[in-house]
Amino acid sequence: MDKRFKPLTPAEELQARRSLSEELEASPGLAIHVVVKKIRSTLRLTIAEYARLCGVSARALADIERGDASPTLVTVEKLLKPMGLRVGVVAARKTGA
Repeated sequence: MDKRFKPLTPAEELQARRSLSEELEASPGLAIHVVVKKIRSTLRLTIAEYARLCGVSARALADIERGDASPTLVTVEKLLKPMGLRVGVVAARKTGA
């Protein structure tokens, strides 16, 4: 947990996740680096913590969040998994816009 924030109660965390899901659904054209950063920020994790959780390097995650790197499909799947999202859902939303 990012120490800059007060820990959330389980109810607050659930509400934050629901709000993020609604925000992502309402903005289907968001670039993957924006989505990944929103997920990590909502979960209140540092880059190192989120990278470890997802199984990617912290450097790769930082590059992706800045938009400096284009992740592979496998990496995108790993980065979306903590929010219960899948690549097909993001792609379907993007093409449906």
